[in-house]
Amino acid sequence: MVLLTAMPPSRQPGAVPAVPVIHHLARRLIDRGERVRVLVPESEAADWPEDIGLHIGAVTDSAAFTEAVSDTDRVFLAGLVGESLLPLRALTNALIAGDVERVVLLGSHGSDFEDEISEETWQWSAFERSLDTHGISWAYLRPTAVMGNALVGGYPIPGSALVETIRNHQNVHEYLPDAPYAFIHEADLAEIAAIILSDNEYRGSIDVSGTTATATERHTMLGAALGVETKMIELSADQAANRWRNEGWPEDTIAVMLYALPAFAAHPDNPALRGQEQRARTLLGRAPRTFQEWADELVDPDAQSDLTVRLGLPSPPARCDRE
Repeated sequence: MVLLTAMPPSRQPGAVPAVPVIHHLARRLIDRGERVRVLVPESEAADWPEDIGLHIGAVTDSAAFTEAVSDTDRVFLAGLVGESLLPLRALTNALIAGDVERVVLLGSHGSDFEDEISEETWQWSAFERSLDTHGISWAYLRPTAVMGNALVGGYPIPGSALVETIRNHQNVHEYLPDAPYAFIHEADLAEIAAIILSDNEYRGSIDVSGTTATATERHTMLGAALGVETKMIELSADQAANRWRNEGWPEDTIAVMLYALPAFAAHPDNPALRGQEQRARTLLGRAPRTFQEWADELVDPDAQSDLTVRLGLPSPPARCDRE
C-alpha cells in the first residue's frame, strides 16, 4: 500500500502545488497494479478514482496522518513545505511505528540559500536521522516550479493562476518578464516520483527541472492556446513588491522573488538548471514536456489533462482557426 499526501496550494517559498502532482501519481501507481491511499483535506477531496482509499484530513494533523499511514509500506509525503512543522515529530513516530519501508518527500531548495541553519532545516535533519536509525530509506524530490501553478495558483509568484487571469481578459503584470524561469510538468514530476518511490537506490536530494520559459513566453503561449489576447505590463522592483503585498503574498516569498528573478535574468544559461533538466531527462527516458505542450493540453481534446475538468474551470472559448 502506498500513501500519498497533499495540501492546497501555498504561497510560502518553495511550496509545490501537490494536488495536481498526486492526482497524476495516483493514476500511474494504480495503472501498474499498486494499492493507493490518499490523505487530503476536504477541499481537495473531489474526483479521485473509485479504487483509491480516500482519507480526509491534513498531513499536518498527526492523528489523521497516523490513521492514514497504517498498513502502508511506502509514503509520498507532499504538502508540508510552507506548513507548520510542529507535528513533524509525531509524523516521524507514526512512520517508525508502522511497516513503512520507504519515504519520498516532495521538498524545496530553501535550505540551499540559508546563511544559518533554520528551525525548519534543523527539524528535517532530525527527521532524516530518525528514519536512518530505524532502517527506513528516504529521498527528497526537489523540483523547480510546477506548471500546474498556472491553474491552481500558489508559489511562485510569476505565472501564479495565470490561466484564470487570461481567461478573464485581465492584463498580466510581471517583474522582469524576460527572465527565464524553470518549470516542470506535473505529470513528469509524478512519473519521476513513481520511479523514486519504487527504488531504494535513489537517496538524498534529487533535483529535477523541466525546460525554462520566460513570463513573456508563457503569457504568449497561454493567450494563443486560449484564444484570448491580453497585455503584458512590466513592473519595476518597487512596483512589483507593492503589488504583491497588496495581493497578500508573504514577505518571505516577495524577498525570494526580488532575489531570484534578477539572478535568473543575469544568468540565463544556468549550469545547475541544465543539470537538473538532464537528471529529469535521464529518469524519464525522454525530454521533459515543455510549457508549450502544457498550454496545448488545456484546449486540445486529444491531449487535454483532466485536471482542468476536476478543478471546475470554464471551458476555453472556441477558436475559429480550428474549424
